[in-house]
Amino acid sequence: MKTRFTYLSVCALCISLLTSCANSDYQNAMDKGIASLGEQNYHQASIYFEVASSEQENDKKANTYFKQASQMEEAINFYEQEEYLSALEVFEAVVNLDDGLQTVQSEAQKWKMTILEEQEELASTEEEIDTINHLISAEEYTNALEQLQLLNMKVESEDTLTDYENELANLTEKINEALDELENANASSSTNVPEEKPVEPKEDPTEVEEEVTYDTYTNDRFGFTIEYPSNLNVGSPPANRDGLNFYNDELEITASGSHNSLDESIETIYQQALNNIAVPIAYDRLADNWFVLSYVENGMIVYVKFFYGDDIFNRFIITYPENKQDVYGPVTTHISDTFIPSAR
Repeated sequence: MKTRFTYLSVCALCISLLTSCANSDYQNAMDKGIASLGEQNYHQASIYFEVASSEQENDKKANTYFKQASQMEEAINFYEQEEYLSALEVFEAVVNLDDGLQTVQSEAQKWKMTILEEQEELASTEEEIDTINHLISAEEYTNALEQLQLLNMKVESEDTLTDYENELANLTEKINEALDELENANASSSTNVPEEKPVEPKEDPTEVEEEVTYDTYTNDRFGFTIEYPSNLNVGSPPANRDGLNFYNDELEITASGSHNSLDESIETIYQQALNNIAVPIAYDRLADNWFVLSYVENGMIVYVKFFYGDDIFNRFIITYPENKQDVYGPVTTHISDTFIPSAR
């Protein structure tokens, strides 16, 4: 009898030890799984919860946590593969899973919001590109370039929009080619005269037919070089040696340089120049390190070209009567083509 009692006691002890070991393995796996969730290592977490579930097959908590971890891993994989709709569906399932960990549900909700915001950003970018293409089709190149520059800034600041960089680069090239053609046409034709207007008789035919020769001026302080018609008067050099003035009774050319003492951007200087012009702009273009403005004020054509450098600015301004476009338009083109800036 005593022997039988001893046997039963040993069996009970073994069962107790086995149960204790099983409970210990279960809790260890659960603890490690929850720790992995905290580290957002969902693959490792699902392995631990699967171990815990195998230790206690009918444990609801282990099964629920395993499902949460597995779904999070699946949803993130969908996101990385750019299958955003599938990712949203799985993240939504994690959020709505009964008895799931609140921290994991909150993380799934953050992922959902991120994807929705990115999708909205993509849709907005597509709309902006469509608007730019419509402006190009309507030959509103300056407006298109302005919109494109703003969009480029947004794309450069958002990692999710980098796929648009090549498309925007192609649009920029397309607009610049159109603007170059327009600039060349404006430099050699009337700025503001309708095509059907009769051509006025030239006051001095020999003035147009005479071949223009050019002298060269290089500024020793700021290093730029400009070619100017040889028959112009040359103004007295200013005390600060920042530039020089060339003129006759109709044409005036001013070339100068300055320091970027305020560390201003080219966009800021361009906008300030626009704000200082009280009349409609006939032509303007903003590039990476220069801009052009052309307009008619009080019967005078004004052509401004500004060159931007980190330390130095160069500029030249040309003015002449509007009715002398056929005489001085080619001169303006020559100066613009041959000007050598030091601002880079």
